Amino acid sequence: MRVKPSALVAIAAIVGYLAVVFAVWAAAGLKYDDVGDTVENVREGIVLAIGLGAVYLIVVTSVLGWWKPAMREPRKVGGGWMWLIPILLLIGAALNLVATKWGEIDGLGTYVLWLAIGTAFVGFSEELLTRGIAIVGGRGSMHEKWVWVFSGAIFAMIHVPNALFGQGATATGQQVVFAFAIGLTYYVTRRISGALIVTMALHAIWDFSTFIQAHSVDGLKEKPVSLAIFAMWGAIIVGIFALRKILNTGDVVEPRGDQLAAFDLREPERV
Repeated sequence: MRVKPSALVAIAAIVGYLAVVFAVWAAAGLKYDDVGDTVENVREGIVLAIGLGAVYLIVVTSVLGWWKPAMREPRKVGGGWMWLIPILLLIGAALNLVATKWGEIDGLGTYVLWLAIGTAFVGFSEELLTRGIAIVGGRGSMHEKWVWVFSGAIFAMIHVPNALFGQGATATGQQVVFAFAIGLTYYVTRRISGALIVTMALHAIWDFSTFIQAHSVDGLKEKPVSLAIFAMWGAIIVGIFALRKILNTGDVVEPRGDQLAAFDLREPERV
């Protein structure tokens, strides 16, 4: 790695990402609550803004030399019943799609296409940022029992600037709490799958389903409620038990240890 991992380096990278994304929002005069309203808003507020953020993250991760530990775990842990966590989130996404009023969406094909591209960028960027760069930086400074907290806190805090773009304080507070909670499930999914790409895909699918369901009922007086919330909280509850078991396996690497060397270690055979 070209730059020694630390929490401060990760935070600096995260601040740069936020500057890129919200500079686009400011230049376009976008409000948070309007981002998903039209195809044009989706193109500017999600595809363009997050796309540029993704380019920034690719450059930063390359300069830091953190790709390998950001994208992969040295060893998988857990498994079995813990896979219920991503399964529940996928069920929740499916329930969102079932609750979507597809006939209420103008220019359905175009809207779906641009939203799918945009949420793919969101899944890639936010996971590389919070379950990639933040975890590598965190492991360079602290024990694993604090790494997941650091990663989750970063994921929560990157939503705070939404309040500067028209989102109400109460809604922002709820979003911050939700982000920290669901971030726990993404952390566990990374640890059991061993690959960040899995959490990127899961994140993109979840965001697509929530965006399109909310957009489809926005103009209705009586808004149907998606049952996805129950699947989500089920995943979080299972995630808490899984997290405790995973953290009991100890550190992935000692704080300030060689994270690349950890990939060369072999797990002992199970007997």
